[in-house]
Amino acid sequence: MLLVYIGGMPPDATYGALAVRSRRQLLDVLRAAEHQLDIPALADATGLHPNTVRFHLDVLVQAGFVEERRQQRGTRGRPRMVYGPTMSGRSGDGYQLLAEVLVSHLDQTARSNDAEAAGRAWVRRIRPASPAGHGDLTAATRTVAALFTEMGFDPATTVHGRGNRIALRACPFRALADQHRAVVCGLHLGLLKETVDQASAGTVRAELLPFVRPDLCIADLATIGHGVPE
Repeated sequence: MLLVYIGGMPPDATYGALAVRSRRQLLDVLRAAEHQLDIPALADATGLHPNTVRFHLDVLVQAGFVEERRQQRGTRGRPRMVYGPTMSGRSGDGYQLLAEVLVSHLDQTARSNDAEAAGRAWVRRIRPASPAGHGDLTAATRTVAALFTEMGFDPATTVHGRGNRIALRACPFRALADQHRAVVCGLHLGLLKETVDQASAGTVRAELLPFVRPDLCIADLATIGHGVPE
């Protein structure tokens, strides 16, 4: 996940725009369409209420994923607003290739804990550490869920035993993980543990259970001394 400033926007505005499934759905529909679409057409295609579509489109336009244009009608009346993607969606192919090259190299050359260390280092760069004593299980769970939402994992949180369980239902790196599981899952383990350590000031521990099903990974969090749920 790349953090960039765009036009003075806060650093989380771009990737935060895609943290909601409905926005990703709208963007997919626009990228698949042969021409720009208006709000009624997008509402029909997604099953969302037109007001909901309008709200999510405003976020996508502000973040730079979608462009808005006035289209003059053939008859008298106000022009309608139509929407289209600013990128075709194919530009990600280059990033996918780069990721495959780097992960393949790490898989062949890295030590067993290098991927986890890289995940921890990345979190330290993008998230300021929480003040000591200001975190708990609830805060840590909320922070982890937010981070993995931004990354596209579609997390769902439930109480499990004496801790919390976060189901990661849509790994965006599954294709890479199928070939290089130690590196990809190790990186995500580092992300998870460092995020929990920072959010809880070291009072919560976390474990990652990769691919308990082909479409599901699990993160378990528990207060230290209570044990990670079985």
